[in-house]
Amino acid sequence: MKILVVDDNPINQKFVQYSLRNAHIVDTANDGEEAVMKASANTYDLIIMDLSMPIMDGAEATLRIRQLECEPNRQTPIVVFTTSNMENDRERCMKYGANDYLIKPIRAAKLMEQVALYSGQ
Repeated sequence: MKILVVDDNPINQKFVQYSLRNAHIVDTANDGEEAVMKASANTYDLIIMDLSMPIMDGAEATLRIRQLECEPNRQTPIVVFTTSNMENDRERCMKYGANDYLIKPIRAAKLMEQVALYSGQ
């Protein structure tokens, strides 16, 4: 799978890259704006998106990526990983087109399990 990891924290990016390195191709973006640009120029099998980022947050980036996708049946799965346990944040992300919403911290095993859901493994 080709996965885009969007997070403004380099430690979180490295954690996901390290966890998935043996089985997947991982690309990174540092904020929502960069994620939208990369998603418009590349094809990804999964996007792992942080919610709280500078420039453009993960919910807005999710909405903009959904607006770029021409065929609703061929949407890239987007999983929001965040420290926010606020129900209104979850609802906003899901309304904007996220497929799932998970609360950090995430263990490597849980991350692999989540990725496997979208890879058909």
